[in-house]
Amino acid sequence: MWNKNFAFLVSGRIFTNIGDSLYAVASMWLIYDLTQNSFYTGLGGFLTMAPLILQFFIGPLIKQERYKSILIYTQMIQAILLLVIPLAHFLGVLSVWLVLIINPIASIIQQFVYPTHAAILPTIVEEKYLTEANSIMNATYQLLDVILLGISGTIIALIGTVFVYMLGSVTFFIAMLLFFYIKIPKTDLEEKDFERDFSLKDKWENYKADLKKGYQFIKGSLIPKFLLASILANFIIGAVSAILPEYAVNRGGSDIYGWYLAAMSFGLLMGSTISSFFSQFPLGKVTIIGFFCSGLSWFLAGITNIHSLSVILFGGSYIAIGITNVLFLSSLQKNVPSDLLGRVFSFIVGATSIAAPLGSLTGGTMAPFIGSWIIFIFGSIAMVFVSIYWLLIPTLRNLPITDALEYKHLFSD
Repeated sequence: MWNKNFAFLVSGRIFTNIGDSLYAVASMWLIYDLTQNSFYTGLGGFLTMAPLILQFFIGPLIKQERYKSILIYTQMIQAILLLVIPLAHFLGVLSVWLVLIINPIASIIQQFVYPTHAAILPTIVEEKYLTEANSIMNATYQLLDVILLGISGTIIALIGTVFVYMLGSVTFFIAMLLFFYIKIPKTDLEEKDFERDFSLKDKWENYKADLKKGYQFIKGSLIPKFLLASILANFIIGAVSAILPEYAVNRGGSDIYGWYLAAMSFGLLMGSTISSFFSQFPLGKVTIIGFFCSGLSWFLAGITNIHSLSVILFGGSYIAIGITNVLFLSSLQKNVPSDLLGRVFSFIVGATSIAAPLGSLTGGTMAPFIGSWIIFIFGSIAMVFVSIYWLLIPTLRNLPITDALEYKHLFSD
């Protein structure tokens, strides 16, 4: 498995992750620093997160003969884009509007990178090693996310936000060089010309048709109610991300901001890791108890005056989200017919992905009027609401363990 191509791909992904994490934290902090207004951080979060929705449509655009070019040029473009910010700073023309323009463009470019990583892996790793290779790629992403979000606040405090952009640009240039040395074996491209016969409009129409079919399949079932937790969780994450710079300032500064982000990521990672243990308990009870505990932990994080305890409690509140995300996914994969799985997941991912940017815009808009602390506490209330919602609906409350969950449980509503 550890051939040169895989080593270059993993190494390049590491530097891409570093660049992503650094400028993700720096951009939200810079926007708040330039404006002292959470509305703009909410708008920045919305513009940065909204391109995530494009990943559904990007897949068909990624051609096998373009893998290497996509990896190289995306890193180069992002590196150049990030250099615009320090250049504008040194010229004295840096404004929040320039940051709000650069961020979504960089985010759109980045949406091509990770799908290409997933597509390129089978061409450079033997089939028997694919599971292990995917595990390494995903673990690398999640662990780096936790570590980098944790230290990025400290980096901002030490060298300043503008220089973090320069550091991020350097990492993207390094990733570009590493991807340059990947050699993709030539494989059968007989379908290449066939794929090119489809226009962008045709692919968009096919995508909309898949969404419609996915919705029609789950319409009237428990799945829309089943997904409320994921949609609400994404909305909350977006809203809290928008007000977190202001909330961190009230708590102590950029150091604490980075640690809150790291705690969030660590909680999700821990929840995903231990989800298999909770699969032996009824899904209804896991969701009810888990989200209630999350809401309590989140609330305590908001009222305690001990900063380190607040960070730990905030991270702990995300463990239930990590657990239920995995259990929900496994339940759907098991019970949705394989020929409809892609269509159903297109609808599900579309519904959940739009929640985060909308949450960011909503949180940022409301913060100047009601304060960042109120929105932070609202997150805990939303968690408890999910718990009560599942408790009040018998079909959700009585859902069995994941392994015993059958088609009739989801489609008998």
